[in-house]
Amino acid sequence: MIESFIRGLRQPEYVHVLLNPLPVYGLLISWLGLIAAVISKNRRAQIVTLILVFMTSISAWPVFEFGQQGYDRVLAMTDDDGHAWLDEHEARAERVIYI
Repeated sequence: MIESFIRGLRQPEYVHVLLNPLPVYGLLISWLGLIAAVISKNRRAQIVTLILVFMTSISAWPVFEFGQQGYDRVLAMTDDDGHAWLDEHEARAERVIYI
């Protein structure tokens, strides 16, 4: 069981799927926390939530990198519709990674 988990971590497409929710949900929760901290005027909470926003924003870069590394392997498993969707997915990632 552990061996199959470790084997999965060596495959970039699986790491991409594993890490993908971190920047999405992490930023959502961090922004909600930051809004609450600003409304409550709690300086410590503002600092903590800004750090969380920064950390979850930075986590998007490994997701992007692992996605690019796994592109060819996933492409080999897709049909024409899947290929079109995968290309669109990659184009969107390339557009928003710097935001």
